[in-house]
Amino acid sequence: MSSRQLRKLQKQRELEALEAQAAKEQAAQEESSEDEIPVIRSKPSTFSGFAALGGGDDDNDDEDNENDLEDDENDLEDDDDKGQMNPSRKKDDTSTAAVQETPAAGNDEDDEIDRALRELNLANKNSRSNTADDGRSPESKAYERICELLQVNTHHLKVMSEMRRMFGREAIATVHREEQEEQAAAARNNQRRGGTHEVDLETYLKGQRGQSLPEVTLRRNPFLDGKESWPKAAVDGLTMEEVRDSTLCRDDETVEFRLVHDPAYNEKEKSFFSLVQMFDPMQLVHFLHRNPYHVSTLIQVTKVAKQDQNLSLAADLCERALFTFGRVSISLFRKKMQEGKARLDFRRPENRQFWLAGYHYLSSLMHKGTPRTALEWSKLLYSMDLSDPYGLIHFIHISALKCHESAWFIDFCDSEALDECDTAQDYIRQSLVLARLQQDDRAGAKTLLIEGMERLPWLYSSLFKAIGLDVPKVIWGFTPRDSHEELYVELYVHQTKKLWDNSQATALLKEAAALASKPDETTFAPLPVVGRNLARFIYLDNTPALMGLVPDGMLASSPNWEFDPLPPLITENIFSYESQKQPWQPTGGEHGESRADTRRVRGRLRRLGGRGTCGTGCGQALRLPAK
Repeated sequence: MSSRQLRKLQKQRELEALEAQAAKEQAAQEESSEDEIPVIRSKPSTFSGFAALGGGDDDNDDEDNENDLEDDENDLEDDDDKGQMNPSRKKDDTSTAAVQETPAAGNDEDDEIDRALRELNLANKNSRSNTADDGRSPESKAYERICELLQVNTHHLKVMSEMRRMFGREAIATVHREEQEEQAAAARNNQRRGGTHEVDLETYLKGQRGQSLPEVTLRRNPFLDGKESWPKAAVDGLTMEEVRDSTLCRDDETVEFRLVHDPAYNEKEKSFFSLVQMFDPMQLVHFLHRNPYHVSTLIQVTKVAKQDQNLSLAADLCERALFTFGRVSISLFRKKMQEGKARLDFRRPENRQFWLAGYHYLSSLMHKGTPRTALEWSKLLYSMDLSDPYGLIHFIHISALKCHESAWFIDFCDSEALDECDTAQDYIRQSLVLARLQQDDRAGAKTLLIEGMERLPWLYSSLFKAIGLDVPKVIWGFTPRDSHEELYVELYVHQTKKLWDNSQATALLKEAAALASKPDETTFAPLPVVGRNLARFIYLDNTPALMGLVPDGMLASSPNWEFDPLPPLITENIFSYESQKQPWQPTGGEHGESRADTRRVRGRLRRLGGRGTCGTGCGQALRLPAK
């Protein structure tokens, strides 16, 4: 029987009971009238809540009836008070007792009706809730869980929050004051020299002293706080908008966004690409000086500085690029980002710059030893596209373990997030052993470890060797089955060997090896396939031993520029502007020229600067007017 039918039946039964009671009261009143006993007038409104029983079945019937009943009860209480305060009525003891018992009985009946209605209403609400909950498909529930796990806390996006926790506010403030004093001293020296003189690249790309961005702009960025040393300039021509009729959104709450270039900004993009083809880094530096918030140039010069070992400048320019994205972000994007429901389409070239800048920043955060901030940025970038086009899952498991967010990582692996991204999740899941150890679940960790040794024996054979342990007999002699699997093994060992190399983990490894059974081929994990997302991750990581293992000549594909590494095939892109097709044209990357840009840039730097350092050599080659 449905809840609606049950509700009607219950109301009918209550109505019949009330009518029977009313008949009894009427008979009692008729008998008492013969003795001229004052009778309290029956309240017809007591039954007004049931007047609509014969009408339509509206879902709001319970609420309307309950409100009417509450109004009637208030009226009854008011009349009772008036009756009790009237001293002119003269009653004998018997009639007084009878009159006083009548409202008491009525109140009891009203209480029973009220309770019955409340219980019926509560049961109906629970039924509706269960029905609505059951109405969601398993896929919808799984997707909602992924979004919950990828919710972003903007406080954790800002590295200074973690730095203050690690070193204290006073230490950070002291370092900040020292940096300001050094900058002021350098500015005074430049002013004293006057005229034309040599300046280093970092000074050249900074803003003029005393002309910084407004404080509100520096502090209210959703991604990171700005710096007073950055140039005071607007972000002309770059905006963000919501995408209507998106194919990426899997529910009504998820929203897709895109970055938009106006004609003037698009002309800057054309100029930038022309400068890149010249293979002259100083031309890019001058272009960035004139356009301090042009994202493509910021990213390109970031890469040049990093390759030239000027990590401080590289980090500063990368932060400025992300700060620029924060400046143009709209309020709806910020809201949905925090909910884990903001999306960007990776097929749009203008959107891919956000992932690239984020990757470089993530890499610097890991080198700084700030894994909590790195994890939050990994979640943010991962949530933009659940297929994980930059392979950021390989940052997630490492940063989660390093910042002791193991409980979150366990929940993440228990969800279907790894099914969404293009990766061999069997390797990522081996980090659950370390996560269980952090949660003091040694038994659970051992169970997972034994299962992993029997399922991926070649991985643990390499891991034992990497941390200096003898390979157990049970997994001895197992090697990766093909080049794709070899890359996954070497990447996992390269990233996690330090996390496994401790007394607790090594003791568990030995214990699990003694309990593991001889691996059976029927239980082996399926052969993994290296996709372009992992190839991008390896390419940007720039570890030679890993780059040499990328199969199928992926890194030799064309086009492959530093500002857009290993882009999707031309047919898979969504081009918003004709200029975005330039890298695929014959002058934009045929015959492997795109892969030679880095080598030519570095050679040019060496010729310009002696030592070839971007922060020193290039700066000494610049003869610029004092600021």
